[in-house]
Amino acid sequence: MYNRQGKNYVEVTIMKKLQILLGTIVICGTTYSAQLELKAGFEPFREGKNTYADFDTGASIGAEVLFNSVDNPFDYGFGIERKSHFKGDRSSSNKLNGGNAYPVYMTGKSHVYNDMFYVVGRLGWSIYEKGSAEDGLYFGAGLGKQFGAMTLEGMYEHFDVNTNAKLFSGDQAGVFSLKIGYRFGENKRDVLAREKKETARLEQEKYMAEQGKKKEEVRLAKEKEEERVRLTEEFMENERLMQEEARKNILKRYESMAITASYGVNEVTTYELDGELMNRINTDLANESGVIEIKAYTDSKGSETLNKELSQDRADRVAEAIRGRLTNNNIEVRSEGMGKTNFLNDNSTPELRRENRRVELKFIAS
Repeated sequence: MYNRQGKNYVEVTIMKKLQILLGTIVICGTTYSAQLELKAGFEPFREGKNTYADFDTGASIGAEVLFNSVDNPFDYGFGIERKSHFKGDRSSSNKLNGGNAYPVYMTGKSHVYNDMFYVVGRLGWSIYEKGSAEDGLYFGAGLGKQFGAMTLEGMYEHFDVNTNAKLFSGDQAGVFSLKIGYRFGENKRDVLAREKKETARLEQEKYMAEQGKKKEEVRLAKEKEEERVRLTEEFMENERLMQEEARKNILKRYESMAITASYGVNEVTTYELDGELMNRINTDLANESGVIEIKAYTDSKGSETLNKELSQDRADRVAEAIRGRLTNNNIEVRSEGMGKTNFLNDNSTPELRRENRRVELKFIAS
């Protein structure tokens, strides 16, 4: 055991070393433009392991130097803490009982879920003030949340009290701690984001200034384009109306068109289609769809049954001729014999009856 003078010497030596480490942390933070975070903690749970000891609650104070990764939300660095005396049952043989702990460590903090919180880890070496305790490995892990320059962390920390530097060997201690921190300096990611935003703002101002010089030209060009669009739309609408009117006139032409007339009495001949007429039909109805109705009529002479059959035969022959020359597959050709109906005159003379013996075409658009 150390006497009072020896113990005081050890404590003074440790404090000098810690002061040097703390000064190094501050110098590094200033020199390398890193963030310096001062921390204060409360430790509601302290427990010795291997050799039994339930320690009282404690506190901690420390500092960290943090460097910021630019490409991902990760901070890393090193730090030091001073933990208050581990006070417990005097009968405990845990070497840490009655002494202070000074962990020196490397740390890493990874922000997750869009900086909703971060995962923190520590790994280092713990120096003990009491002469009976031996320095040992130290590690900690937990979660944290950042509120501007303030941080709040919940962490589990583990101490080995053994110079063999073997994890979980000899006396150990476990601590659950709550830490509040304040960061000095600005995160590099925030700096880059601000610089990027400022660059974008300056570029936007420059762009707006250039646009201001050309504002009148742009306005005139816009008006000119609007006028061009208006005239184009007006022209297209006129074209559409003209096309609709032309289509109406064409379809009106095919509401009732005489194909052939002047059949002889009881005459049924193979119908020779007028080539010019068929060319006109193919041109007029090229873009249409629907039905061409071919209807044949007779004069008033003869029986109704005979005239019905005769007119059907005439209508079929004309329809067959049209089908053979029609180029639009979207048009159906139908034929119907109407017999002695729909007379054009009173059938009083042979010439008038010849006029009634006819075939008519009608187009019905769909």
